Amino acid sequence: MKSSPFLRFYTRTFQVVARIQPWVTEKASLPFMLILAVYLFIPSCVPLAQQGTTSTASGEAYYLDKTMRTSDYVYEEGIKTVLLYPQVAQGADPAAAMLQPPVLPIVQSVPLLLEFDEMGNTFKNYRAKLFHCNADWSVSLLTDIDFVDQINDFLFNQPQLSFNTKVPYVHYTFEVPKVKLPGNYVLMVYREGNVKDIILTKRFIVYENRVQVAATVVPSTGVQERNRNQQINFQVLYRDYPLTNPRETVKVSIRQNYKWNNAITSLLPLSVREDQATLEYNYFNLENNFAGGNEYRFFDMRSIRFLGMNMAKINPAPDSTTVLIVPDKSRAKEAYSQMVDINGQFAVDNYETGRGATEADYVNVEFTLQSPERAPGNVHLWGAFMNWNPTSISQMRYDAASQSYKGNYLLKQGLYNYVYALEPAQGGAINETYFEGSHFETENFYEIIIYYRPLASRADLVIGYTLLKHNSRR
Repeated sequence: MKSSPFLRFYTRTFQVVARIQPWVTEKASLPFMLILAVYLFIPSCVPLAQQGTTSTASGEAYYLDKTMRTSDYVYEEGIKTVLLYPQVAQGADPAAAMLQPPVLPIVQSVPLLLEFDEMGNTFKNYRAKLFHCNADWSVSLLTDIDFVDQINDFLFNQPQLSFNTKVPYVHYTFEVPKVKLPGNYVLMVYREGNVKDIILTKRFIVYENRVQVAATVVPSTGVQERNRNQQINFQVLYRDYPLTNPRETVKVSIRQNYKWNNAITSLLPLSVREDQATLEYNYFNLENNFAGGNEYRFFDMRSIRFLGMNMAKINPAPDSTTVLIVPDKSRAKEAYSQMVDINGQFAVDNYETGRGATEADYVNVEFTLQSPERAPGNVHLWGAFMNWNPTSISQMRYDAASQSYKGNYLLKQGLYNYVYALEPAQGGAINETYFEGSHFETENFYEIIIYYRPLASRADLVIGYTLLKHNSRR
């Protein structure tokens, strides 16, 4: 007959104490031994996340504050250049694939590939888990077996050490396993088998087109917004997939340029035409309006041997390289100017070798935004490489002497799009047009995502997806 865990622990405590302090068993009373056992037992009951902390390079403790977020988020400063995109075929250009969003049909012809770097030269063991989420990105009530065919705990591929770079790093890749159900998903990566030691989370979408979406981008119905906003009118056709009570069970999200920070979510149909099996979303109060914004600023840092586009200077050093970007100024009052961009995305590449994953170096990149006076809030460098997330890392500092905002960022070689965004001092949404202006003519991509929760279901499923390219030039 097996003894209880507490009895085994109690017996073991006596054995350990007897070995270390023989006099205890001879002179100490039983109450003393019980107190000693309780004293030794208490630390083992403390949750793992509270037994110690690990510090970032800046010395700030991060381990105790690793609450999982169902958003694109990096939990440590040492984790850099996180990418999630559809894997390319052998011999294809990986840099072009990096510009594609992590969105796949349920019949996945290719898997998603996750890539990231950890600064330094020490290999770590990383594992990943998948979470199915509802339309609002809350974790759904589905169990693992509902959406994956295997144990939901995946080991990473063999990591690679950077080669011929001044700044050492370890490059990790992970092929996201196929899922069984359409919907929103979050990929969580954690260290050394400890699910509390999260290093990053990344969103992706799997869809099954059971309904059709007919959509157009038109000027805003608002008189004042007509020249600067883009309005998305659309219909959902469900003739081949009956929807039960669509006003309550169907939700729609629209996002601009693959980002979630300014997405329009939980849209309800303006009207339901049951005789034609159609849901109409043609609003009149700007519910489906986006600021057109401006074409993204860019720089080409695929090589650090010569000046690429919008690079002003290269300062090499034995252990690092610094690149100065051509100083920028506000475009808020300028007329629209057409140019080709990649809509805020970035791609890692090395011009000389073409092997950016492990041979692209990390560079100290200095940005300057000329501004005669301080903006009414914090100014951030904005783009996909910052996860569209205002943090202390993305924030720029104001230099009164030069009347400009400045920022220094450690970035991997590649091609980058960016803008400057204002975080209002009084709170509220990030303002992406304060320095950039906004125009209806701006090229933007829009995704319309249709969610549906069938009767007796425990989760929202993605039953429709379409991509619109407004004024596309590529």
